[in-house]
Amino acid sequence: MSKEFKLSATLYGHSLDVRSVKVTPNNDIISGSRDKTAKLWRPNSLNGSYNEVMTYREQKNFVGAVLYLDPVPNFPDGLIVTGGYDNIILIYKPSEPFATYTLKEHTGTVSCLSKGNETGTFFSGSWDSSAKYWIISSINKSTVTFNGHNAAIWSAIQISDGRVLTASADKTVGVWTPTGQNINFLIGHSDCVRGILDLPELNYFISVSNDASIKVWSYTGENVDTYYGHTNYIYSIARCKSGGDNCFVTSDEDRTVRYWQDGQNTQTFSLPAQSVWSVDCMTNGDVVTGSSDGQVRIFTQNEDRMAEESALTKFNEEVLALTQQSTQEIGGVKVTDLPGREALFDHGKKPGQMKMIREGGGVVAYTWVEDGDNSHWEKVGDVLGGTDKDSSGKTVFEGKSYDFVFSVDVEDGKPALKLPYNKGEDVYQVANEFLTKNMLPPTYLEQIVDFILTNSKDKYAPPTTNYVDPFTGASRYTPQGDLNNRGVADGFNLDPFTGGSSYTTSQGGNSQTSLANSGANTDPFTGGSSYTTVTQAQNKSGECERFFPLSAYRTFDIGNPQIVLNKLKEFNEEAKGHNTFLDEKQLERLVDLCDGPPADPNSLELLFKLLDWPDDYLFPVLDVIRLAVRHKQINEIISSANRSTLIDKLKYCISDNCRVANNTIVALRVLSNLLCHDQGENLIYKNHMDILENITSLAQQNKNGQVALSTLLLNMVIMAIKKNDYMGISILAEVIPDISTKLNDPESQFRLYVALGTLLLSEYGSKKEIKLKISSSDNFMSIMKSHSSMSSNELETKRMKCVKQIQDIL
Repeated sequence: MSKEFKLSATLYGHSLDVRSVKVTPNNDIISGSRDKTAKLWRPNSLNGSYNEVMTYREQKNFVGAVLYLDPVPNFPDGLIVTGGYDNIILIYKPSEPFATYTLKEHTGTVSCLSKGNETGTFFSGSWDSSAKYWIISSINKSTVTFNGHNAAIWSAIQISDGRVLTASADKTVGVWTPTGQNINFLIGHSDCVRGILDLPELNYFISVSNDASIKVWSYTGENVDTYYGHTNYIYSIARCKSGGDNCFVTSDEDRTVRYWQDGQNTQTFSLPAQSVWSVDCMTNGDVVTGSSDGQVRIFTQNEDRMAEESALTKFNEEVLALTQQSTQEIGGVKVTDLPGREALFDHGKKPGQMKMIREGGGVVAYTWVEDGDNSHWEKVGDVLGGTDKDSSGKTVFEGKSYDFVFSVDVEDGKPALKLPYNKGEDVYQVANEFLTKNMLPPTYLEQIVDFILTNSKDKYAPPTTNYVDPFTGASRYTPQGDLNNRGVADGFNLDPFTGGSSYTTSQGGNSQTSLANSGANTDPFTGGSSYTTVTQAQNKSGECERFFPLSAYRTFDIGNPQIVLNKLKEFNEEAKGHNTFLDEKQLERLVDLCDGPPADPNSLELLFKLLDWPDDYLFPVLDVIRLAVRHKQINEIISSANRSTLIDKLKYCISDNCRVANNTIVALRVLSNLLCHDQGENLIYKNHMDILENITSLAQQNKNGQVALSTLLLNMVIMAIKKNDYMGISILAEVIPDISTKLNDPESQFRLYVALGTLLLSEYGSKKEIKLKISSSDNFMSIMKSHSSMSSNELETKRMKCVKQIQDIL
């Protein structure tokens, strides 16, 4: 049995994730990082560690791939190649910090680099779905381009018989002639293929994937074996030089490196980092890793090269601390999802910005201090955890597990009272115990019963009047709405902002005329109304209506599937000859998803296949998802089986990298609609930090985009309150005032004010720091002041009344 791998050395120098590492024939190390640099490290014969001998800084964005090329006559010291998120390949002489060659043929991130079989040649792969072959002697232009994948390429290598293999996010391995002719696409993985390794002595090659599997392929293209062991995305694979013909190592998202011999995972060792992005091996059998904590590490089985005992102890303590953190949550956010200290290298966006950092065995809060050249992140203090969860996900309160632990505000300025409840309990007994424990009048009994049943959505016939919190008088919106009093037929979802219907399942001419006449804003994609601008400022008794707090998610439900189908057919014609082309019957089955669970179980696979369409054609595909996820069964399937594919696409569409406004608008609506069922809500919650980060970088939106954006932010406030996510509340208290200053649509402004009001009336809203975050922007306070007096129409009147309610709280 092989000796155990232990830490040999840790190389410090990068400030952000190390995304790629490569070992040279003489055991030098090249590393590429998100800090936009690549580094060359050389062994130090005095202490067995490594020295940083050169830093290459000419990449304009993250360095995603690095490579060493062996010496050729014109370059006797070899060459170092880097590829970046700026779509550029740079070639350096090892001893010079400035690039000798700059290659700009790729139109997407350069994600991988590998040597060709001939000296002085290499391959590159890109998110532009192509791979390229380069020869140093004629480097000004690539020699061959490999086109055929319909998603990003993550690995491109040449195997011993000269054929070229490509691993793609389209879940396939491409097989090509050296001249660029496609031979085959190997199908077997169920998710993005991230890496390929050739084992020529055995006449097979290996692929690794986000589906956590390792597949063995014969040179004839047959999947002869599959290895399992990883529990998360596998990012990298490398040949191990000292363990025989069938020996390799892999790294992944579950913080581990795994050592494989003859198909068996004989060793696994963990790192104190969330992601081990890259792995390579030295000629002496040592393993080199690059990870999300910005460090390069070397592991060895040789006792003479192992680190000192104190360094090994410290390393093991760090691994243990992170392992324990993986089960811990603060404010509903997993501690391991928070960034490490490397995030403090990024400058803050404005004074007072807060950042939660995973540090040591816990979480520390930092704030950005603006002081010219001395601006810095200043430690605020340790962050304490929020409400505990048991193994089943229930909330633990006073040592017992409950389905719900409600917060009830009895009196302004005093802490909220906790009201625990399990579904199926005698609600009158629970309410009575709550009143007795907190010495409250028994006259509140019926109101507390209604409060529990309404907010838990337990089996119950809702009251015929809008619900009012028994202590604060604030409205609690219910999904059913007040149907009887409004005279609306069942099947309509009442818009809490307008008092009217937000959608109807009928698409007749009369309903469209009615929407147009009521001031509806026509949806540019479906022809239906996305929202209305009419509201009632007062209720029937003439009393001022409370616009917040809200407790149910807002969704975008209007859509004409026939119009969506017509647009899909139009774009599908452009895909003829491409493997995403569908026939008309398939498109019709796909659009049937808008009305409920599919008769054809393959429809969902077809839907996700079309997510690979070019950006310009994507928005009707997203619109099908928007309508489909309203249905619980589809929401559950999409949010679980295809969660990474879907959420990655949505996050891209709402980022500043997406240049198609239609995609951004519909993606924002999809995110809101996903929240309406538990599986989708969990998916959004897991990714809510990324979503918020992307939202803050969005460019100016049109009216439809502003409404979609403000509605999603309102929903995220509701979700943060529901999840007891204080960190999320804190961030939203900063983000919403900032974004509201960039909006000019009154309806969108109103929705953000409702979001702030809902936040302020939550159990966290009375905290001094939350109110300070909201009121610290002079620009926002000035705009809000102007909105408190400006009222030239019914919509502005509604906005004005909402602002005044917020001002009363602040």
